[in-house]
Amino acid sequence: MLVMPANSTGWFWHCLARETGRIGHLYSPGAQRGPWPWFPFALDNGAYSCWDQKRNVFDHEKWDASEPDWRKLIRWASPTGLARWAIVPDVIGNAEATLKKWDRLYGFVRDSEIIPALAVQDGMTPEMVMQSPNKPAVIAIGGTTEWKWSTVEIWAKAFPRVHLLRCNMPDKLDYLESLGIESCDGTGWNRGSRKQTDGLETWARKKCEPKFYSMAPYTCRSEKNGQEKLFAI
Repeated sequence: MLVMPANSTGWFWHCLARETGRIGHLYSPGAQRGPWPWFPFALDNGAYSCWDQKRNVFDHEKWDASEPDWRKLIRWASPTGLARWAIVPDVIGNAEATLKKWDRLYGFVRDSEIIPALAVQDGMTPEMVMQSPNKPAVIAIGGTTEWKWSTVEIWAKAFPRVHLLRCNMPDKLDYLESLGIESCDGTGWNRGSRKQTDGLETWARKKCEPKFYSMAPYTCRSEKNGQEKLFAI
């Protein structure tokens, strides 16, 4: 299983990814960087920032304004041929609206030669998803927190490729891997408590699958005193 600390590509994460083969990356629109071969990545859509979790209300106007950034992310990743999949825009907590968006935007991702992933929401069932004319190869379990964790085993049994959205708990990683979950992501691994980061590192190093690559062709950009410099990583 891969853990994808969202938008975290500092030195610690590069080292942990190369040394364990268990760390990936979930890029949000506007946060893409690299790519690096030791950092397997997938693509988020940015819809979560449009959702008011407390009221379970989705801001459609905000999404309309940000959709061009999502399309730009897909176009950025398409030529690399490295994206594992991309989450088609969803409406968090709303199954019907999400399936409508799936049918409308599925083709844009598919035609970009990236595997479309469906972010399932509260009220969806595997049977409902399989009725879509555009059957997903990858399921991303989203929705509200309670619903997500109560249905994870159902989705893991029904589909061979499943990603769990918004997981920042080290004690859940062995459980998810035992279910056959392919990957999970979270923003808290790098900005929460040290206990979270240490817990992830301990988990990743238990079953290392290190990948070895030459670093010579890869560079990072640094700006100091107004001058941009390139240096190898």
